[in-house]
Amino acid sequence: MSTKQLADLIVSGLEAALRHASLPSIRSIYIYGSYCRGDWLDCSSDLDVGVITSETDDSGAERDILWLRDTLDRLKGEAFPSHCPGGIDLSRSPESAVPRTLEEAAIPSPYAPFSTTLFDLRAHHLSLYGEELDHILPPAPSPSGAAGDWLAALDTRAASLGTSDPRLMFLAYKAITAAQLHFGRPTLHKYRILELYQSYVPNFEEKTFGERVIRNYLGSFYPGRPPVPLPGTECCKLIHQLRMLKDRP
Repeated sequence: MSTKQLADLIVSGLEAALRHASLPSIRSIYIYGSYCRGDWLDCSSDLDVGVITSETDDSGAERDILWLRDTLDRLKGEAFPSHCPGGIDLSRSPESAVPRTLEEAAIPSPYAPFSTTLFDLRAHHLSLYGEELDHILPPAPSPSGAAGDWLAALDTRAASLGTSDPRLMFLAYKAITAAQLHFGRPTLHKYRILELYQSYVPNFEEKTFGERVIRNYLGSFYPGRPPVPLPGTECCKLIHQLRMLKDRP
C-alpha cells in the first residue's frame, strides 16, 4: 500500500471521527499541502493537518488538541516514511495569528501559508471541522509580489541559524520556491519546481547548486535515504544570492 493510500485512510477516518466530536475551542481543522495539491511524493511527503484555535479558553484548546493528536495516532498506527517524523505534521495556529485583511496577509514570514503562499492554501485544502477555511482567510496577496519579501525573511532567518544548522537545506528549498514564485509561475507543485526554476529564475553564481538542492530534497526516500547533508555555507550563499537577485537591474 502506498503512503498516499495510507493518508487517504487517515483522512477518511478523521473525517468520520470529527462528525461525532465536540471541540468547542477549535475554530477549524483542515488538510492542506501536497495531499490536496496533488504532488504527493510516496517516500517523503507528510500529511499536513492544520488547526485554528479560538482565544477564549487555553485549557479547553489543550484538551481539544490532545483529542485530535490521540485520534490521529490511533488512525495512523505505525509511522509511514516521511520527512516529518511520524508522517503527520499537525500545525496549530491561534486565531490571532491568522490574517484578517489582504494587508495583513502581505506581511512576510519564514512560515508562509498565511502570507506568501496563501494563494495555494486557499486553492488546495479540505476543511474537516468547524468553519470552512475560505470563510476565515482574507484574499491572498500576489505571490510574485509577496515572494520578494519572503526571500528577505528567509535570508534573515538563515543568517541567524549559523552555517552548521541542518535546517539550512530546507530553508534553501523554500528560498528556491520563493524565487520561482517571484520570477515564474504561481504554483507550489513540486513536480514542476526544477523545470520552473531552470526556466524562469535568472542565471546567477549559485544557480547550479540550487538545482542540486531541489534534486536532493525531492529525491529523498525515507527512512532509508534522507536528503544528503549539504554545506551550510553554500545554502546560506544560495539564499542570500536569491534575495539579491530580485533587486538586480
